[in-house]
Amino acid sequence: MRSKMRNTLLVASSVLIVGAGMVLATRLLSSSTSNANRPADQKLTGVSLVTVLQAHSGHRDNEWPRFTQKGTLTYYPDISAGSQSDFERKLTLSMDGSLVRYDKTTLNRTQSYLLAGRTVVRTTIDGKTPVEARVIDGVEAASIRFQIATFGLLPILRRLSEPSTQVIYVGATSKGNRFQVTTAGGSWCFYTNSNDLIDRLEINDINITYGDYRTVDGLKLPVYQQVKKGDKLLYEIKFEALDLNPVFTVSFFKSDLL
Repeated sequence: MRSKMRNTLLVASSVLIVGAGMVLATRLLSSSTSNANRPADQKLTGVSLVTVLQAHSGHRDNEWPRFTQKGTLTYYPDISAGSQSDFERKLTLSMDGSLVRYDKTTLNRTQSYLLAGRTVVRTTIDGKTPVEARVIDGVEAASIRFQIATFGLLPILRRLSEPSTQVIYVGATSKGNRFQVTTAGGSWCFYTNSNDLIDRLEINDINITYGDYRTVDGLKLPVYQQVKKGDKLLYEIKFEALDLNPVFTVSFFKSDLL
């Protein structure tokens, strides 16, 4: 079952990823604090995480264990750094339970990242031939985790659906209904619009806004995403394809280094 959304995508600039990735990736992808009594199930003034998840999917029990999501990224030029032109790259994010593969392709060159727990393996491919594979860590690994965690709303919804994730409704604001998310690595917040759909994330000084919602296989997801650091626009995203039931080969998530 494959559904396609026509649009374009842009993913985070290297400056954002290097500067914010070490902190933010941990907050979105690290193991969260466990709490059997989820604040999300406590309705406050009629609003709860349950309401939000139902608005996106039409029902409460949401896991989305397997999917592939595709798009195109564009980095905007940083004139102050001497960059004069936009830069585009094709992206594919695939998840099957805890297994993750993230492919970034520019022209005929692909960097493919596999995640298994906290281990990240990067394989560089020219055409169809792997030319290098190595385990990465530090800033680069944190950067990849951050890109994966913020690649559209589906990874966010998966994260929010986990029973151990703590979500508290804070209240109505001028930006919409505000929810605070807390994990072992830190906290961040999201906002919902009048239709209870998530349309904004705030992670430290990074603001991510969503728009142009479409229904795909029963899910209401935005096909447009804009990311700013403070007032500076870093990138925009428009998604092209989503498959909620892909068939992966046996070796798709495997590497000799894992």
